Amino acid sequence: MTAQLSSTTPDVATTIHHSATLLARRPADLITDIEPGDRWLVVVAHPDDESFGCGSLIAHAAACGAVVTVVCATRGEAGNPTELIPDGVALGPLREFELRSAAYLLGAADVELLDHCDSDFDGPLHPAALCAVPVADLAAEIRAHLDRIRPHVVLILDGSDGHRDHLHVRAAAIAAFEAAALAEATDGAALYEHCLPNTLMRRWLAEMRGHGHDTAYHQIDPATLGRPDADVTHLIDVRAVRARRDAAMAMHRSQTSPFEHLSPELRHAFLDTDHVALVAARG
Repeated sequence: MTAQLSSTTPDVATTIHHSATLLARRPADLITDIEPGDRWLVVVAHPDDESFGCGSLIAHAAACGAVVTVVCATRGEAGNPTELIPDGVALGPLREFELRSAAYLLGAADVELLDHCDSDFDGPLHPAALCAVPVADLAAEIRAHLDRIRPHVVLILDGSDGHRDHLHVRAAAIAAFEAAALAEATDGAALYEHCLPNTLMRRWLAEMRGHGHDTAYHQIDPATLGRPDADVTHLIDVRAVRARRDAAMAMHRSQTSPFEHLSPELRHAFLDTDHVALVAARG
């Protein structure tokens, strides 16, 4: 089984390919040279993406004085609840609460929901699902937040775990940033992706399989799981905010952490250094 993009695949492929032609000039390195008052817009698909995904970067930016807004496309109601969650509990509202609580612990100033439905990893696509929304329409929603916040940094997940919602949000965010850049509405801004390097994802897959854990991610070809390491443009030491990120991840009690069963060595590899790729910058 491979990750399914359903009817959105042409839009995703076209948008991601076109992102390579975005303006290449680099301003000051905004993801490392953070100044108090810098505005960050973090766009994710589900509650917990902000913590399990780019939580250390949010906490690091907030600790440096940046004003971070998290925009989440869904309430994650298709997630698999842990045994801690009683039967019959509505997962969407619970995960929204977890999202807001975790974002607060990370230091985010605001959380906005786009109110779409979780598409799940694969399978039949519900008409109200996020991946049923055309990329252009989702990009317009994200563009509205770009215009309102006028961020210095836009941060997204690279979607290299194969989840179709992650890929869909990525494509829409790139399209939104490109449209804003062409309209000269992003002067001085930069778009970055939080990456999952292939070398780490191969180790993660091997350890998870060794523990007998089998998920949809385990059906992906290890050669394509994660981002090619050569694409990573920044390695950011985030050890100083590790405790804050751990606390935020713990708020997502309804979900199993992807780091839960890892060896201490691999947990440190994932959680002490963040891997980032510059997508586009406007001077």
